[in-house]
Amino acid sequence: MPGPAKSQRFDASSLIPSALLGVIAYVTLYVVACAFLVLAIVGLAISQGGNTNVPASSMLPQGSTPSPWSIMVQLAAQLVVMSQLGALGTTIDVTVPFLGNVHGTAGLFATPLLLTALSIAVLFVGGRFVAKRKPAPTTAGMWLESAATGLVFTLLVNVIGAITGISFPIPQLKVAPLVAVTIGSVLAAFVVGTFASLAGRTWHQGRPSGVRAIIRDAGAAIGVHFGVFLVVAVPVAVTAMGIKFGWQATFSAPLWALTAGFFLLGLGHLSPIIRTWNFSTSASSSVNSSGSETGFGPGTGLTQFDIPGWAGWLLLLLALVALVATSIFWYLRRGPADTKKVTDWVVLPGAFLAAGTLLTWLSSLTGSFEAGTLVTGTGSVALAGWTAFVMLLWGAATEASARFLAPILSNYIPARAAERLRTRRPVQDDPNPQQSQPGHPGTASYADPYAQNSHTTAVAPRERISPGAKRKLGLVLGGIGLVVVLLVAGAITVNVIKDGNGPDKPVKDYLQALQNGEASKAIALSDPNVANDQRALLTDEVYSKAGKRIDGFDIVSTQTSGDGAKVVAELRQDGRKQQTTYTLRKSNPELLDDHWKMDAAPIGQLTISADSMVQTVLVNGHELNLGLGGGTSSSTGVHLPALPGEYTVQLPASEKYLTAAKSTALVTVVEGAQAPPGVQLKVEASDALKTEALAQVNAHITECLKSTDAEPANCPFSIYASSYARNFHWSLTTKPTLSLTKNLFDASGWSIQTDNAGKATVSYEKDSSYGFGAPDWKPATETSSFYVNASVTIKDGKVQTTFSKY
Repeated sequence: MPGPAKSQRFDASSLIPSALLGVIAYVTLYVVACAFLVLAIVGLAISQGGNTNVPASSMLPQGSTPSPWSIMVQLAAQLVVMSQLGALGTTIDVTVPFLGNVHGTAGLFATPLLLTALSIAVLFVGGRFVAKRKPAPTTAGMWLESAATGLVFTLLVNVIGAITGISFPIPQLKVAPLVAVTIGSVLAAFVVGTFASLAGRTWHQGRPSGVRAIIRDAGAAIGVHFGVFLVVAVPVAVTAMGIKFGWQATFSAPLWALTAGFFLLGLGHLSPIIRTWNFSTSASSSVNSSGSETGFGPGTGLTQFDIPGWAGWLLLLLALVALVATSIFWYLRRGPADTKKVTDWVVLPGAFLAAGTLLTWLSSLTGSFEAGTLVTGTGSVALAGWTAFVMLLWGAATEASARFLAPILSNYIPARAAERLRTRRPVQDDPNPQQSQPGHPGTASYADPYAQNSHTTAVAPRERISPGAKRKLGLVLGGIGLVVVLLVAGAITVNVIKDGNGPDKPVKDYLQALQNGEASKAIALSDPNVANDQRALLTDEVYSKAGKRIDGFDIVSTQTSGDGAKVVAELRQDGRKQQTTYTLRKSNPELLDDHWKMDAAPIGQLTISADSMVQTVLVNGHELNLGLGGGTSSSTGVHLPALPGEYTVQLPASEKYLTAAKSTALVTVVEGAQAPPGVQLKVEASDALKTEALAQVNAHITECLKSTDAEPANCPFSIYASSYARNFHWSLTTKPTLSLTKNLFDASGWSIQTDNAGKATVSYEKDSSYGFGAPDWKPATETSSFYVNASVTIKDGKVQTTFSKY
């Protein structure tokens, strides 16, 4: 096609249609964004029984979240900005007591890729239309018109996005409007507007040559590869989401389906999905959390989203199908390549490298927030950073397939379809067609498809396949079939092994340990997260002797979600059934084993108390030093975590001075809040304690009788005598009747009480002169009743009696 005359000058009025194209592209994008939002809100309303309110968040005060309908106009404008790589963000200022003003930020990067693709399509078609109606007279003019389109488009996208921010009227907080406009969105919208419209303007000029032809054909090959994969993966993703969350969830699919398709594309091409998070706060170090989790390849990359691993292997098969389809397209479009020319091997892998870079960037989801030094957090879900290099290898494999497999498979492409894909004709016919290998059109002479001003094209002749070629094709297809069989068999094997190591396995092992009375094994599988001094009942010595442990169990359901899982089990205990939910998480997952680890399982509690001080008790025949009783309470005890079973509590033989009846309690399977069972020992004094205490009382009385004082120290009996009395001698007239009872004011001891008073007689000499004249000593006797008051304690296995005169 002859170029425009140099004498032609650029007409500034031609910028008007170009500017109008930018307006049309924005309006179209905005209208479609509104339509997507309407669908999403309708789906939300259906899922919530007609309620369109966004679920309340603990981070925002009640009533501060606006209705989606009220902000749809603003939100649609922000979606348009986000489609041009904008990041939704806001700032928050709040006054915190003792800290003053705290400035915070929050941001979200998530690209609605369907809107991005729509903007490119509208600008491309619009560019073609404008070029057909009034082509630019010069190349510089064409670039200027495209730049005008890009400028108008980016101004509309970002200016309207900036003035339609979403406000949150929250009391006591200063929240800036939520907008998605960034420097990136300004540049991205300009680049998209300029180059998409430029591509449309140059399309009508016919097949390009040189570098433009390379870029055009390589881009088309990438489009074929991605298109073949996504046309299957995206509907499957939408359907799976509808099955998992209800068909109403598919209403929002236009906003996320293409992103989900990109994630599936990465997984199908053996690139992992990486989830990272980091949360830290200066208020409490115990809630700080950070980490990274990787779902490797098709086998396990989907299980973190609660999708069976075998579905991932189908993605790999779909990627292989896309590879073959792309290689046939590349072969027919480019024709046979010179295997000695290194540059021919670079084009397609380079295109895949660039596509992988865009794939990683556009599909990533990133969120962040921070409030000064108080709290910070980031989180992301993205394909691995090396995805681009993985795609480069796929590009190299596609190039190899285009050279060795596509020449054979292309003979099965319908002639009309093949003609539409071919862009070249043979320069000359082969003078010896008999010597040409059937099915290998590379024996003909071809013009360089990318040479400047090359108007000759070559079409590979479609000849009948020779028996040798058929055998070769059979071997190739058989090899492919064998690879597919091995892949499927490998996928099945991996998933069978992984299913055997699924989240229900540690739960089964845990419950079996409970059934067998193996407390140490159960605790190793699900640590209850209690202090060591609270684990007295969580030992094999105690639990193995427990009666009425669980006598059976069944796994009711297993639900995995990302790196977490919930397993519901039905437990049978003492003729009753109870369902319990156990939560698990992956720990250093591997190809064949995700290493599921149980979180702290629900655990019961047993209260052991005694109405008197007891140092040791027997629990299921095992002696424990619990130190029950003490203080001033009449019934004190300890609360200990306990596994399901029946516990028998009694006093050990070492407590020879105390006795108590055996007591039992049943700890049942825990589900929700319930009052813990308990045992209370009714402690009584043993005969040995009574005998020893009374013996110490008698010995004390005997010592008191030896006294020669009118008022023996710390003795229960005494008389009042003046200085005119002497030579006191005590004797026991009547022995008191005593009993041993619990101390009403001190649960750690016992009291000696007098039931019938004793009598003591004292004989002495009395001076009858009372100091008047010579002393006149005469014998006298006196009898008094007395009561014994004493407290009895047991310390270090010995009885100690403390006497009180009153």
